[in-house]
Order: sequence, then structure tokens, then C-alpha cells
Amino acid sequence: MAPPCPGNVEWPPMNGLVTLEIPAKAEYVVLCRLALAGMLRDGGYSEEAVADLKLALTEACSNTIRHAYRDGDHEAASVHVSFDLRADRVVLVIRDHGAGFVDESGSKAEPLPDGSVVPSEGGMGIALIRAVVDEFLLEQPVNGGTSLTLTKLRDA
Repeated sequence: MAPPCPGNVEWPPMNGLVTLEIPAKAEYVVLCRLALAGMLRDGGYSEEAVADLKLALTEACSNTIRHAYRDGDHEAASVHVSFDLRADRVVLVIRDHGAGFVDESGSKAEPLPDGSVVPSEGGMGIALIRAVVDEFLLEQPVNGGTSLTLTKLRDA
């Protein structure tokens, strides 16, 4: 049993890694949001940063659910989400094994030499995500799918 925590102790920022694999269905995104919000609050992030990252996570997962598995079996599809909380930042990674990023014209986005992808701004989702994070990286691994890495510096 852990000793009681004195009320006047200031705890150092939390570090840790959480990984989740959810079915590619909208109703499971709330679980990721709850885990992220709890982790960020324990890590000392402001309520504004928590709200921004919950929005970015929701948009990223929704895009994956809506676009990655368009032609496949949604019952077997999944979304892999990880949160890596460090002393000065949090890194979110959202991955799928779907068809890859397709722009609004229906063409698959071609990766740059470093493997990253620069999506065209068809909808507001990508622009919204970019607006609330400090670093944004969209990649299409050679083994398929899409990986989105979002980094937000600690603000509090």
C-alpha cells in the first residue's frame, strides 16, 4: 500500500507511454480521448492544451476511421494510438493499416524521399490538427497504412 500523499507536495511532470489499439469505429475514440486527457492533466498540461490535443486526436482518429478502411472490412480494422509523455512534450502517434492517405481528387499522395507525405488540404481536419500542435508528420510506411505523429510542447 502506497503512503498517503501530502497535500503541499509539488509533483514532477509525469513521464510515460500509453498504447491503445481500438476497433476502427467512432464510438471507441472516446476511450483514447479519456486516456489522453487524464495523462496530460497528470503531466501538468493546461486545460487549453488538453482540449486542443483531444480535438487533434479526435480528428486524426476520425480521418483514419473514415478514410483508411473505405473498401475493407471495418470489423477487422483497427487504429493504433500511442501517447508518449515526456518532461517537455507529448508525442501522439496514430497508425492504421489501411489504404494510405488519399487526397480529395482520389489520388494516393506520393511520399517524399524521407517517407513523409504532404497532404493536400481538402477538408479542415488536417489544417485544424496542424494549428494545435507544434510538430506534424504524416508518413506512409512501405508496408502500408498511414502513420501520423503529432508533438505538442508542454505549456504549463
